[in-house]
Amino acid sequence: MRAHTDEFRAQLKMWEADGWVAHWDVTPWAINGTQRTASPDDIDRYVGMPRMTGLSRKLLEAADDFITQTRIVETQFNSDSGTWSLTAEDGTEFGPFDELIINTPPQQALPLLPAESQLSEQVSGVHMLPCWTLLLGFENSLECAFDAAFVKSGPISWIARNNSKPGRDAREAWVIQANHEWSERKKDAPREQVQQELEEAFAIATDCTVAASDIWLHRWLYSLPANSSGLGALRDEAHNLTLCGDWCFKPSIEGAWLSGRAAANILTGTHHD
Repeated sequence: MRAHTDEFRAQLKMWEADGWVAHWDVTPWAINGTQRTASPDDIDRYVGMPRMTGLSRKLLEAADDFITQTRIVETQFNSDSGTWSLTAEDGTEFGPFDELIINTPPQQALPLLPAESQLSEQVSGVHMLPCWTLLLGFENSLECAFDAAFVKSGPISWIARNNSKPGRDAREAWVIQANHEWSERKKDAPREQVQQELEEAFAIATDCTVAASDIWLHRWLYSLPANSSGLGALRDEAHNLTLCGDWCFKPSIEGAWLSGRAAANILTGTHHD
């Protein structure tokens, strides 16, 4: 993760001081076909500790009550009391609540909105792009001159040696992220085909043909907004409803954080320039 704003840059420094994130000292390369060149920059990159989910776990520690493995499938707004009730997939009901905040991808938020909500049109207009991600583990270190690279050709956009990040297991592991256009085309392709094409592209990018000992493939169906609103957070005052997420601002962890803060400012009546 990285910062483009002073606000998020300061927040990263605070998280770093708390041990929630750590600075990743890496020099990225650029790869185009078989051409590989160092592409140094002055960007400070950070990773969650001891893994990327470590940051979210720390942020959740402040919650009075956090209910996991529960999928909300229905919301009911009582216009007389101005409160919300929620119904889970197993029929469990929650509420009433004075406010409802939804920070899911827009495709998952839309069914939870009141039919008459003014936000429905805005939400339905956001298209989310998928991203296929492959993790390869190896018995031995790959003879590769770089730890991370932007890939300019083929199906891959980014590769990184995961064990080069602070706090990670020392065993050789690489994260391969496909570009969004290719992922969109291959969204419903057989997993075996996607895996094979990404493995082949990784071998070309790194010039390493060693077989992986461990393979993990995942499709992030709602990975990145093709057209984020840039509004920070969306508010339906008539229904005490707020929507937030990176798709409301800009596609990044920073965008998600800024959108969440904008939602909090709406609820508390606080405004920051």
